[in-house]
Amino acid sequence: MKAGDLVKVHWGDCSKKGAEGVDWGVSAAIVTGEIVWWNDDVEGKHPCGDVEIMFRGRRIDYNIGRLEVINASR
Repeated sequence: MKAGDLVKVHWGDCSKKGAEGVDWGVSAAIVTGEIVWWNDDVEGKHPCGDVEIMFRGRRIDYNIGRLEVINASR
């Protein structure tokens, strides 16, 4: 994952309780900044860290564990 990648953002309640689109949902975003890893196992099943993304018109830091790369930039 790097700047320019298109990612799927999983937001809200992880248990998917409540109304989709209100309490939880999935949307697209673009990685716009640096990735800060919290652990050394970045190749593992559950990488941990923060990355800056453009999401819903705002740049925010987001938990990398809740992102999925859709289209990697070159």
